[in-house]
Amino acid sequence: MWKNFLRVTLRSIRKNITFNLINVLGLAIGMASAIFIILYIVSETSYDRFHERGEDIYRLYLDGKMAGEEIKGAWNSPIFGPTFHEEIPEIENFCRFDFANNRLMWSDPANKFLEGHIMYADSTFFEVFSIELLEGNPVTCLDEPNTILLSKSKVPQYFPEGDPIGKSIAMNEESTLYRVTGVVEDAPRYSHFYYDFICSYSTYESSRRTIWFNNHMYTYILVRPGTDQQRLDEKINASLLENIRAQLKQFMGIEPEEFVAAGNRYGVFTQPMLKIHLDTEIEVPNDIGFRPIGNRTYLVIFGIIAFFVLIIASINFMNLSTARSLSRAREVSLRKVVGSDRKQLIRQFLFESVFLSLVSLVIAIALVMVLLNPFNNLVQLNLDMGDMFRWYMIPAFLMLAILVGLLSGSYPSFVLASFKPIFALKGSSEMKNGTHWLRNTLVIVQFSISIIIIAGTLVIFRQFRYMTQKDLGFEEEQLVVLERIHPLGQQIQTFKDELTAHASILSASNSTAYLGAPNNNNTYGVKGRPMEESVLFYTFWVDEDFMETYRFGLATPGSRFFSEDFASDSAACLVNETSVRNFNLEDPLNQTILWPADGQEYREMRIIGVVEDHHFLTLKHEVAPQILILKPKSWNWAGYLTVRLAPGSKNMEAGLAHMDETWKKFTRDEPLQYFFLDEELDSFYAEEKRTGAVTLIFSILAIFIASLGLFGLTLYNSQKRIREIGIRKVLGATEPNIIAVISKSVLLAVGISILIAMPVAWYMMRDWLTDFPYNIGFQPLLFIAAALLAVIIAMVTVTVTSLRAARINPAEALHYE
Repeated sequence: MWKNFLRVTLRSIRKNITFNLINVLGLAIGMASAIFIILYIVSETSYDRFHERGEDIYRLYLDGKMAGEEIKGAWNSPIFGPTFHEEIPEIENFCRFDFANNRLMWSDPANKFLEGHIMYADSTFFEVFSIELLEGNPVTCLDEPNTILLSKSKVPQYFPEGDPIGKSIAMNEESTLYRVTGVVEDAPRYSHFYYDFICSYSTYESSRRTIWFNNHMYTYILVRPGTDQQRLDEKINASLLENIRAQLKQFMGIEPEEFVAAGNRYGVFTQPMLKIHLDTEIEVPNDIGFRPIGNRTYLVIFGIIAFFVLIIASINFMNLSTARSLSRAREVSLRKVVGSDRKQLIRQFLFESVFLSLVSLVIAIALVMVLLNPFNNLVQLNLDMGDMFRWYMIPAFLMLAILVGLLSGSYPSFVLASFKPIFALKGSSEMKNGTHWLRNTLVIVQFSISIIIIAGTLVIFRQFRYMTQKDLGFEEEQLVVLERIHPLGQQIQTFKDELTAHASILSASNSTAYLGAPNNNNTYGVKGRPMEESVLFYTFWVDEDFMETYRFGLATPGSRFFSEDFASDSAACLVNETSVRNFNLEDPLNQTILWPADGQEYREMRIIGVVEDHHFLTLKHEVAPQILILKPKSWNWAGYLTVRLAPGSKNMEAGLAHMDETWKKFTRDEPLQYFFLDEELDSFYAEEKRTGAVTLIFSILAIFIASLGLFGLTLYNSQKRIREIGIRKVLGATEPNIIAVISKSVLLAVGISILIAMPVAWYMMRDWLTDFPYNIGFQPLLFIAAALLAVIIAMVTVTVTSLRAARINPAEALHYE
């Protein structure tokens, strides 16, 4: 029986090769789209699952609130790990991380390399994580200060002769030597942290600090199997409360209970490592040691798109198969006359549908293999072909193809099997199967989904454009940020002066952070208020040229910026408008901020100005309280140097050339590292840009497949009304009249689709936009544009398909019946 089914299927395909090619192509494109999205979802949900005890590893994060300002980030104090390990039995082990970048390293002074992925880790690293040490002793390789592990790919670069164990690598200075104690595998692709080198954490003097409020590094804990996370968090915070009591009393003069009673919060909680990659609620800085965090919301969006595209492709298959049903009516009737029953016919047509679906799967996999690299390059992803051949993927794809085949073929199969021989053998095209409403319903579903995807794509692109073009409150163009300036030592001001002496460089400023990426969030007091009413500021240590270089403004009369004319500015500060509002700083120019400079005594800083609010954070965050403090010239915290170039391409070229020449004069062979600030700020929205690109691609595919569905319905209507068309032409109907008659029902279906899709699209995108504090809001024109685009696509598809029927010779049309 199955052999006969296959023979009939192949014969049917040969007889209708063009029609079946269109059908298979639509289904293949739908499946390929779903496979791409499945690969993306598999990739994003695979992080850190290679660790043998991944379910028992947690990262600690700080969850606090001070003066109404929330902070939730994976920053810890070095004392957290050892103390909690000692006091809480459920914690088997711990490992602390920190990262460094822009380090000049060499084993041979003639070959120096600027490295950016350097991890500092405890000696327990290999006890907690399932990372393979290829050479060396995993128990002792990170015990001593100034020891280092090289990743496998870095060994040939530094030790081309091989055998690096026991040899030394210099870092930044000839006197700073690290002894190589091992070779570690390259960071696994699905690890949320990565490295090129791993140094001993004990190298840092800060690893031995015992201040509980000095949060700047990361702590991971390994717990006993079966540990209850909620109970563990309770024990950690009970330990925290007792351990911070003395220091809180020392620094702020209050007890923890008073601190909490004032509406503040300071807690440490656990984040499962397997959830880190897709957890956007817990912040990490733009650090070189972590891969970019994914977004679970986007996985849901893409999953819905994959489902929708498959539904559209399946509906398209149904409509095209039904449109072809008239040409097979006589075949069905003859088979019934010679003894085929309805069940056998249904099995035959379901077999054909599944067969075509499997052929579509083969084509879809081939398309994915051919297009994977271009797709990766286009949307800046790193999908791996190997993921498609995991043990469970191919069986899953086969099940998907069979399911799609059965779903797509069920409706046409029952329609074809229900034909009455008497009507088909008499040549009647009026099959009394009552399914006209269902075909129109399917088209409505197709175009509703397509319009939702189109509207979503337009909103995502408009939001991305808004974020990259919004006025940030400062001028980000023509700014170049030098990010590695410690080789200048105490010559930063002299270097600045020589830069700005050139006509193509307007100004330059030295600061501990640049606008767009703050790196310091500190607690301060307000003079005259109880210490439990401390406030939280994003802190920028700047020089006198910071405002001139970034070009933001002052907000209140009487405000001024730092100036060398005022020696007292070393004990002064500026705050932004948000600080004044949030902290109720009435008459701010007569207020004094208290900074715990030495950890024990507070330093008084008089507010000399209020600056206009500007977006020193990304537009994914609201403007927060900001404080600007004059950076002492004697500090060894070099930070960044921001340079403003004069407008024009010639000035840019001349300015960069002068910068490079001056840098070499001051630092000899040290590499110059810089970036353009506007490009750096745009890169912060890479996830939104990628989402827009992906949705655009699949919008186009969804529209294409839906258009094939319209083609099927219009073809069906044309075939069913072929005699009517002939009579109308004999009576003088023109081609536009015929096209209008044929397309009327289709355009009505598209109109209904618009009415259904618009509120759904608005609701979905409104929910997505709420993730952004600064968004485009409801813009009716975007949804109207999506509806008009759908109408245009429908009109073009219907017109092209109907035109052929409208041009048929009336004699042939009447002879058809």
